[in-house]
Amino acid sequence: MRRSGLVLVGAALLVAACGSSATSAPATNGSNGATATNSASSAGQVANPTIAAVAGGSHEFSATLTVSGALTKTVNFTQGLANLPPCATLAKTGFAGATWSIPLPNSAAETLNWNVTPYNGPGTYSDASTYENSVELTDQASGTEYDPVDASVMSVIVKVDGSGSATFQNLEDTDGNAVNGSETWTCS
Repeated sequence: MRRSGLVLVGAALLVAACGSSATSAPATNGSNGATATNSASSAGQVANPTIAAVAGGSHEFSATLTVSGALTKTVNFTQGLANLPPCATLAKTGFAGATWSIPLPNSAAETLNWNVTPYNGPGTYSDASTYENSVELTDQASGTEYDPVDASVMSVIVKVDGSGSATFQNLEDTDGNAVNGSETWTCS
């Protein structure tokens, strides 16, 4: 999927989440074919949590993206979460109640777009069908895009506090040059 399509999907999800006061179903493990190891206890999950923004909208993701291989870079950034629910609620519901989007810098030399759908709450997502056609690493300086191939290995972990990590191996550009890497983040 091209970057413009991902940006539009991400924008639509954020707009839906920002304007929503609807409720979301509780996280369930493995519905819709997703492979998620749910790390939240059933006592910690609230049925139909209300999605409400944090007062003042001052919370954010703090993240580090590290890439090696055909491209070697490290990018540290923050992403504001104004008008979105507190970190623990966001971890339960995801963005707009159906998707988790790993943190994305507003402007950086490298960006990693990655969405998990369907999102079923905190856990490990390693089944490629949950992020099919949604992973793209782009080197903005050269315009080079690295995408998953059959040999790619990828995983996203979301913790109950909204922190997490994403790891990838063998994302390739059109010439077969490969990159590996990770993104880690905290939510506060």
